Amino acid sequence: MPSGVAVPKAVDEVRITLVMDNLTDLTQHDTDVAKRLHYGTDPFTPSDRPPVLIAEHGFSAFVLARRGSEQGNVLFDSGISVDGVMHNLDVMQIGVDTFSAIVLSHGHADHANGLIGIGRRTGRKGLPLLLHPDSFLHRKLILPTGIEVKMPSPSRTSIQDNNIEVIEETGPSFLLDETMLVSGEVPRESSFETGLPYHYAERNGAWEPDPQVNDDQCIVLNVRGRGLVILTGCGHAGIINTIRNAQELTEEKKVYAVIGGFHLGGKYFENIIPQTVAELKKINPKYIIPAHCTGWNAKFQIAKAMPESFVEGSVGTTLVL
Repeated sequence: MPSGVAVPKAVDEVRITLVMDNLTDLTQHDTDVAKRLHYGTDPFTPSDRPPVLIAEHGFSAFVLARRGSEQGNVLFDSGISVDGVMHNLDVMQIGVDTFSAIVLSHGHADHANGLIGIGRRTGRKGLPLLLHPDSFLHRKLILPTGIEVKMPSPSRTSIQDNNIEVIEETGPSFLLDETMLVSGEVPRESSFETGLPYHYAERNGAWEPDPQVNDDQCIVLNVRGRGLVILTGCGHAGIINTIRNAQELTEEKKVYAVIGGFHLGGKYFENIIPQTVAELKKINPKYIIPAHCTGWNAKFQIAKAMPESFVEGSVGTTLVL
């Protein structure tokens, strides 16, 4: 699909379940928008397979969209371990055989490593996986100390050998009968969201700076009469760039909810928390649910500045929008 306007059909309801995140919390209670998974009366008794959710440094969300009597769903990202997301899907009794597709936000391991475990379980040939072609790049971090940290990328061959059909797109794409928009590459326009300066990618046999992580993309839905629901993985493009791009693509300015990683954790990105919070206040989403790599400091600042909008997420939380 060429760049420009890409207006998804309005839906009547969106349910986003956090399948994997950095946080799990048995004490959280339900709110008007956040419904928690309840374990019953005996969640602490050991067993051969404890029916409890696990948290990891990674992200995955199950997205269900309903329009009238029709509904469809996708899995967005797959967590960092081969089996972690599958464990949580089993606990939540979400069957992988129901997925219409998988969408990958970008190629980093904490979002892509679970693809093989999911493919092994489905036994279904040709489960569609939508991703940006840069997701397959070999990557690493070169820290200011000089230490190099490898960033494993997903293997096209391993994915295809495990029942998954790879679909590569750089621009906006539609899923679920044009009710779900996958943003494709996000333009970098804000002055303060400049990317990850010590991130490198291998292209044509040579390592080169890759601060923008161009494969970073989000899911966008439009809830009838309420506005946009924007779901990010890490938000390497910058959460403000991501929201502004969704507004421009859809020609819808009202933002109902922003969910996912905002990539504001760590010393380098904490410097842009004040600008990010100031812009979020201008956009004024009804709900903000920061997750994964957002970082404690950013969550605290967002909650302090926008207490009516902030919702604490955790593994097993379903956001009903």
